[in-house]
Formats: sequence, structure tokens, C-alpha cells
Amino acid sequence: MLSEQAVKDVVAQLLDLDEETLDAARPLAELEGWDSVNALRVLVFLERELGTSIDYERFMAAESLADLAALAGEPEAAP
Repeated sequence: MLSEQAVKDVVAQLLDLDEETLDAARPLAELEGWDSVNALRVLVFLERELGTSIDYERFMAAESLADLAALAGEPEAAP
């Protein structure tokens, strides 16, 4: 299970963004560098951290950092 802050850290690191500019409710589509390739990088990183798979369709439907954190915190996404 990853916290919202942990997901925020991952996104900031992988997209080379200032973590202070990231807000949990901000739409992912508005993040500089958020595209399908970087989305997959985030997905793979989160799955590696969790030690399990995250549903791809639900991941791609996530609209904000808070949505990603909720997916990462779900029981089926926990080791």
C-alpha cells in the first residue's frame, strides 16, 4: 500500500517535476510530461513498489494523483 505522498514522490521523480507543484486533485493530463509513455513508467514503478499488478484500464482511467493513490492503496493492489 502506497500513500498519496509516495505516489506524488514517484510522479515527481519520473517526470522530473518539482514536487511542490503537484497537487493531489490536479488532473494528470495537465502535468508537464504526462503522456502514455510516462504513464506506463509510473505504472511499472508502482507495481514494482507494491509487488503486484494494478489493473491497467483502471490506472489509465485515473484522472489525478489522488486517483492513482487510491488504486495503489486498494487491497488487490497490495502484496
